[in-house]
Amino acid sequence: MPVLAMMKWMRTLSRCRRTARLAMAGAALPFALAPVACTPVDARPDYARTRQLVDDRVGADDVFDPGDPAAAAARVDALLADGLTVDEAVRIALLNNRDFQVTLAEIGVSRADFVQSTLWTNPTLALGFNLPEGGGVADFTLGFTQQIADLWQIPVRRRMTARQLERTIAQAARQALELTAQVRTQCYDTLALRRAADLADQNARLAERIAGAARKQFDAGQVSEYDVNLTRASLLDIRAELINTRAQLQKSQTTLTDQLGLARAPQAVQLVDELPDAPADLATDGVLLACALDRRLDARAAELDARAAEDNLALECRRVFPDVQLGLAFERNEKRAMPGRKIAADTARSSLEAGRLTAPSIESRGQRGLARSQIIDAKLGPSLALTLPLWDQNQAQIAKARFRALQARTRYAQTLDTIARQVNETLIEARRTEELVQLYRNDSVPIAEATVKGATQLYEAGEQNALALVDAQEKLVTRQRELVNALRDRAIALANLELAVGGRLPQANPQPKEHDDESEKPDRPQDD
Repeated sequence: MPVLAMMKWMRTLSRCRRTARLAMAGAALPFALAPVACTPVDARPDYARTRQLVDDRVGADDVFDPGDPAAAAARVDALLADGLTVDEAVRIALLNNRDFQVTLAEIGVSRADFVQSTLWTNPTLALGFNLPEGGGVADFTLGFTQQIADLWQIPVRRRMTARQLERTIAQAARQALELTAQVRTQCYDTLALRRAADLADQNARLAERIAGAARKQFDAGQVSEYDVNLTRASLLDIRAELINTRAQLQKSQTTLTDQLGLARAPQAVQLVDELPDAPADLATDGVLLACALDRRLDARAAELDARAAEDNLALECRRVFPDVQLGLAFERNEKRAMPGRKIAADTARSSLEAGRLTAPSIESRGQRGLARSQIIDAKLGPSLALTLPLWDQNQAQIAKARFRALQARTRYAQTLDTIARQVNETLIEARRTEELVQLYRNDSVPIAEATVKGATQLYEAGEQNALALVDAQEKLVTRQRELVNALRDRAIALANLELAVGGRLPQANPQPKEHDDESEKPDRPQDD
């Protein structure tokens, strides 16, 4: 490029700088007022709310915190130090169960989705730079646009993700309740098997004494060999039952250690508790059902699903105009390079025209400035781009969202019906097992013990054969096993009733609440 043309191009570029700066400032000003994308993803308040829900339903505030796993490990070691009660086993499971930890991590995912839903779409910057043929000032275009459909879509997206976050927290707390019921059930099964093994061991020692007495009587010629074999067979049956019960106990302990997340250290789990007694009295059916409908977290999750489906319907209605972009456009036109002047030729031409030596015509600075001021170098103005809903008004997605909302509302009603059925079934089971416990404890087992005692005395006195004694002993073993099973079933039924009610069982005569628990929930995403 000739030096003179290069100098002209640089002078023109200098004149356009101020215009370009003004264009950039004007394009950036509207977006400087938009929310700044600096919202942090902090799930700690959500985990605090989850811990509060679990504490309210279960009575255990030891919940795994993904942000501080070392503290959870230290707490588990402290709980294992001097043996485990059932409540301590529940606390360890809430701190160390792997499946529960995976669910808790999903809370952080939902919080991230909530933060993402509040952010504006990034603006678009378009640049164009075209050099004209033959040299000169290049054509320069600049476009800066922002998606403004976010104005009417962000509030709905924010509501949807806020409900999803609430649902995830409710699901995590619900899983904590289910895990609590599973751990309690496994603990009760382990305790029952341990008690059954102790009873089998006691019965084995009693059978050994009976078999020893039969052997002595046989040696003395008082009984036949049939009596000795009969008592010996009974002893072997009890020993076989003891072997099977101990194996079942070991399997039950293995399952428990897996639920506690301690499968690689099963020797650390040592239950020091006993099967619990039943509460003094249960609340009425109506109170339990009302409590379940109010506190069940799966009902809360189903309700949030229904509301989220309705929000999705509103969002689809607002997507009739899915793409609307507003911005500023700046354009500087190209200029062809002026050819260089030949001073000698222009002088000769001017001299010939004038008939004497004459200098060529030269414009003054003012004339050149006036000419330049009449040339449009650049253009700046607003721009709008939108997708016209001529053929697709999003009617299919709107109809689909409407049917999804209907499904969600129906599932919510179905969940309430399921809750009522579960409360009734578990309440019937709890009352049945309580009646069996009282029957075996007050009547069946004492009668069987008295029968064995009387049969032993009669056998030792030679007034009764061994068959009656063995039969009495077998009935005692059966009644003792049935009592242990009834105690286990009653404890499991109460744990399932707590799960069906949605947490700890209410009092038989509950006191009225002075305030709503909802007002104490911190840092909940607010609906728009």
